[in-house]
Amino acid sequence: MMSVIFKRKIITMKYTKEQKKRLVQEYCQGVAVKDLLSKYEISRSTAYEWVKSYKTHIDKKTKNVFNYKQLLDCQKKLQRTELELQFLKEAQCFDTAPRKIKLEAVESLFGKYPVKMMCRVLKLDTATFYNYHFRRVVKTMYAIRDETLKEKIKQVYEESEHRFGAKKITAKLQLIGESVSMNKVSSLMKEMGLKSKQCKKRVFVQQESKRPCLPHLLHREFTQKQPNVFWVGDITQIKTGRLNFYLCVIIDLFSRKVIAHRLSGQCTTNLAVNTFNDAYELRGQPKGLSFHSDRGGQYISYEYRELLRFYGVKQSCSKAYNPYDNAVVESFFSRLKQEEINCGQFEDFFDLKTKIGKYMDFYNNYRPHESLGNMTPNQKEIEYYSK
Repeated sequence: MMSVIFKRKIITMKYTKEQKKRLVQEYCQGVAVKDLLSKYEISRSTAYEWVKSYKTHIDKKTKNVFNYKQLLDCQKKLQRTELELQFLKEAQCFDTAPRKIKLEAVESLFGKYPVKMMCRVLKLDTATFYNYHFRRVVKTMYAIRDETLKEKIKQVYEESEHRFGAKKITAKLQLIGESVSMNKVSSLMKEMGLKSKQCKKRVFVQQESKRPCLPHLLHREFTQKQPNVFWVGDITQIKTGRLNFYLCVIIDLFSRKVIAHRLSGQCTTNLAVNTFNDAYELRGQPKGLSFHSDRGGQYISYEYRELLRFYGVKQSCSKAYNPYDNAVVESFFSRLKQEEINCGQFEDFFDLKTKIGKYMDFYNNYRPHESLGNMTPNQKEIEYYSK
């Protein structure tokens, strides 16, 4: 036994440190142990003893040695990077986006990717996401219905060119089968910041008239059972810049339809006469007709009274300085100015005439009337003649 140990020491002493290190380097580079044993003429135990003694020293000096553990670490990092890139591609969101968008992106891919990885990539706190995901309030059926109602309310509001308030919008929605109250519509309109066009209310003061008394046949019976029984008319002034124009209208009390209107630069009897002629021809020269107006000079003039007498039309006039006797026309003028005239700019007479004509179409075909059961004037007449 002593002789074997002594012999191994002799062999070890035979080689220098550099030779021993060279053997270890070749071993680390993958040279077979069998070849090393034959090259250096040493035993296997001696070779492993050299490797054990000098390998640590070589690893410290050789920085580019790449072992299996490091290979596995690199593979894991590569897989993690690929997963993060795939997540970013599907999320379509970066860490610079607003927090709400990042929360929605993580929630949309919840269960497909690890939450910690997604939050780390988007620089989002994990607790913040879990609080958003599990504790947020889910929209109720009432909230969903309110969103749907808001869209319909806005559509009617836009179609009316911002003229309708909660009352008219409610009527239009009910006509299309939507069950909703005016208070609900008013509340949703406040949330959306929608307001109808407004104008100042007129204040009337009764005064005594020095003009001759004419018969008052209407007696404020503004509801008629059939068309062409009572027409009402009046003239209003429209100011556009420095110019004044005058609008004359005639309305059938049965359907509240504007059956004729004329615009002029002068408030004359001819304006009232020509408007009545238009209405009389358009309605087919009806019989048994009565016409009501205020006591304006155009309506009590000899020419106008002779025109009505020639057509066989009974004339009725309001009491002196009492616009409530002709409330239907006064109300129409108020709405016209509130919803159209006071809300726009007019370039000239023809621009004003065009826009008034468009409003008349809107009034007769689209605007609901509470006195007609929220029907339009044309719908009311179509219903009557279809019976």
